[in-house]
Amino acid sequence: MKIAVSSDNHLDVNRIDVEKALNFQSDWLLGHDISYYFFGGDLFNDFQQTRNYFSRMRQLLGPRAAAYFIAGNHDMLKNAPHRLVEHCPDPDYLHQQFVDLPGTRWRVIGNNGWYDYSFSAYANQPRRVAQWKNAYWLDSAIDQPFDDQQQMANVLQQVKKQLDDARQAGKQVIFLTHFAPRAELLSPQPSFVSSPRQQYFYQMFRAMMGSSKLGDLLEQSGIVKLVFYGHLHGQHPVITRHGVSYYNQAVGVRNKRSNEWQANNFFDQWRQTLKIIEL
Repeated sequence: MKIAVSSDNHLDVNRIDVEKALNFQSDWLLGHDISYYFFGGDLFNDFQQTRNYFSRMRQLLGPRAAAYFIAGNHDMLKNAPHRLVEHCPDPDYLHQQFVDLPGTRWRVIGNNGWYDYSFSAYANQPRRVAQWKNAYWLDSAIDQPFDDQQQMANVLQQVKKQLDDARQAGKQVIFLTHFAPRAELLSPQPSFVSSPRQQYFYQMFRAMMGSSKLGDLLEQSGIVKLVFYGHLHGQHPVITRHGVSYYNQAVGVRNKRSNEWQANNFFDQWRQTLKIIEL
């Protein structure tokens, strides 16, 4: 059995023809005998478009393969009321859900994740970070009834229950999330960050990347073996801690302002960043 994992395709930001992407990805997955395709968030800046994409992919894949997705912060920007993001009824939405892979002990657990500013030097000044977020960060447009610390606490509670259930079922776990679960996964500080203002903005940026509390929970579980995360663009090597290996499979963005791709076009970039695991 082969599973494939991708994230951060940003089809709208990258100005990729949706029909072409949908047909290419579906054909490639079927042509390479992929049994399960998991997507770690950030397909569109619109949750409804992301849902529609995977509904159509499910039809194209038919009985030969299955596709599941979670939401990233970009997906949550439009048509994404909090209650729907937490409890979307789509059969291929994996947040707070799981898939047991037939004929194995593997259970794939999905949770969108969140962040609590713990990667930042300003972690002990949450009001200051929240003010910066509301002024500069796109996530301020997301419908969220809690502050970021409470949202992350909710995530940890959800994941703990998911892991407890998996342990009782005698499963070993592959975990899919969007935000980074360890500070060590972030790239080193860029050389151009030098002035006090640049340092300030860099630390605020780090605040929105994830939470090591999630990594702690996964590593302490004793049953999580593989973790797939997105959100961080660029190249990130696999890191293994306490028996848990962390994989990043983000495609990233190429536009007039930045080029995060290693390939010359979207389709080659998707193939090169795709993580394939044989079980």
